[in-house]
Amino acid sequence: MIREDSPQISVDNARRVAELIGPHVLRTSLRPSKAAERAGAGNVFLKCENLQPTDSFKLRGALSAVLGYRCAHPEVWTHMQSRGVVTCSSGNFAQGMAHATLQLGLDYTVIVPHHIAPFKLDRIQLYNPTANVIRAPLERWRTAMIDARYPGLPGFFVSSESDPYVCLGNSTIALEILEDLPEVDAILVPFGGGNLAYSIASLLRCARRKTKVFAVEVSTGAPLAASIRAGKPVTVEHKPSFVDGIGASFIIPWQFYRLRDVLSGVLSVTPREIAIAISSLARSDDLLLEGAGAAAFAAALKYMPLYRWKTPCAVITGGAIDPSVLRGILQTVLPTEMIMPTGEMS
Repeated sequence: MIREDSPQISVDNARRVAELIGPHVLRTSLRPSKAAERAGAGNVFLKCENLQPTDSFKLRGALSAVLGYRCAHPEVWTHMQSRGVVTCSSGNFAQGMAHATLQLGLDYTVIVPHHIAPFKLDRIQLYNPTANVIRAPLERWRTAMIDARYPGLPGFFVSSESDPYVCLGNSTIALEILEDLPEVDAILVPFGGGNLAYSIASLLRCARRKTKVFAVEVSTGAPLAASIRAGKPVTVEHKPSFVDGIGASFIIPWQFYRLRDVLSGVLSVTPREIAIAISSLARSDDLLLEGAGAAAFAAALKYMPLYRWKTPCAVITGGAIDPSVLRGILQTVLPTEMIMPTGEMS
C-alpha cells in the first residue's frame, strides 16, 4: 500500500530514518576481506549486514516501516495497532518484520510460499512466536508479491519491495557505506526482489555520486539480466539450489522498470562460486553466511579484473544458513579452491 504523502528516497530522508531506527539496529562494520586478499584480488570491502539482530539487512526496512508510520501517519499506526501488520516474504523480511512487530506489540501475519524451508519457518516463529503464518500456493504468493496486497486480511500491508519506508530503511546502508568508505567506486548487491539494489542506487543518485551499483544474480534463476536483454520483464527457468534468498523465475514488472535506469549492470555467479565464497569467508573472515549473503562477494572476485574496481564494496545481506547446508559446503569445498575471474561481461 503506497500513500501519496509517503516520503521518497533522498539523503535527508535517509538520515532521518537512520536516526529513527538507529537505537534498534546495528551500524554494521565495513571492512576489507581477508579472503579477497588471500585470493590475490586486492581490496574488497564487506558491508556486514549479517550482523544485524535478525542476521539480515531486512530488519532496517521492517523497523523503518512500523516506526515511520507511527511517527508520521497516526491513522496508519492506529490501523496497525487495531488490526495488525501483514506482509509477504519468502524468508528474511518475514523474520525482520516478526522481530519488529513483537517489539512494538503488533499482531503479525505473513504470507509465505508453501514450499518454504522448515529452517526459515522456524526462524519466523523464533522472532515472533505469535506470528500468523499463511502458507500460500506459489502462484498466489507471487501475485501478492507483485500486487503488494493480500485480499481478505484486515492488517496494514507492508510490502518488502515497494513500501516507501522500507526503501528508506534499505537506503541507510548506502548512507553508511558513503560515510565509511567515501572512495567506494562500486557497490555489489545481491538481487532477490530488487528493492535493496534500487534503494542503494537511488540514494547514490540523490547524493550525486558516480559510484556504480551492480545487481548480482545466481545463474540458476536470473530474470533481471534476461529482462534487460529483452527490454521488458520476462520469465526464465529457475532451478532450485541451496541459494534460496535470490534466484527466481520472474521479476516484479514495476521493479524492473524502475531498476533498469539506476543500475550500472547485472552480474551472474553460479551456486558453486557462491559455495566457494561462503567457505572462503568462513575460513578467512569468520563470517557465517547464507547463499544470497555471499553472492556479492563471489561476484566481486569473479569480475574484479574485468571492471578494474579499486575499492568495491560487497553487501553481505544475510547469515541465516541451515547448519546442514553450511556443513555440506565446508566438507565439499577445498580450502584452496578459488573463484576463477571472468573476461566477459554478463
